[in-house]
Amino acid sequence: MSSAPEVGDTAPDFTLDTTDREAFNLHEEAAKDPVLLYFHVAAFGINCTNFMAKLVERVEEFEKRGVRLMPINPDSKETHIKWRERLGSDLEHIIDEGQQVSRRYDAIVKATSMVQGFTNREFFLVGRDGIILFKWKADIPKQLPEVEDILKSLDDVLG
Repeated sequence: MSSAPEVGDTAPDFTLDTTDREAFNLHEEAAKDPVLLYFHVAAFGINCTNFMAKLVERVEEFEKRGVRLMPINPDSKETHIKWRERLGSDLEHIIDEGQQVSRRYDAIVKATSMVQGFTNREFFLVGRDGIILFKWKADIPKQLPEVEDILKSLDDVLG
């Protein structure tokens, strides 16, 4: 079992396809602008959909902070594309088929038997130097942070 990366650690690097392109490399992209990885359980799930809608409504506030919000989970590219269309969003999503990256970040549900083994709801802010600047982890997948709290945390770590 891997241990979860923490604030101050170098973020595990990866290269995966997204809804918009092939070969998104985390460290290369973070070197341009900090990347906020948002791991979530499943597209089209009620909690994930409602929370993603809240994030989409406020995506400009992430951008104003110089942060690129990047949702990530193991659903297929086609599923992510259909989901973001339903949300009325063009937000790019990272495709983590097989949960390779979810496992490297230890973003896997362990506490709830119904969804044990699924990708957990977690945030990791990766700075330009590849270091994790902020982390938020749900104790159970239904737990949702307030978007305002996430934005405030970004302000605190980015200055």
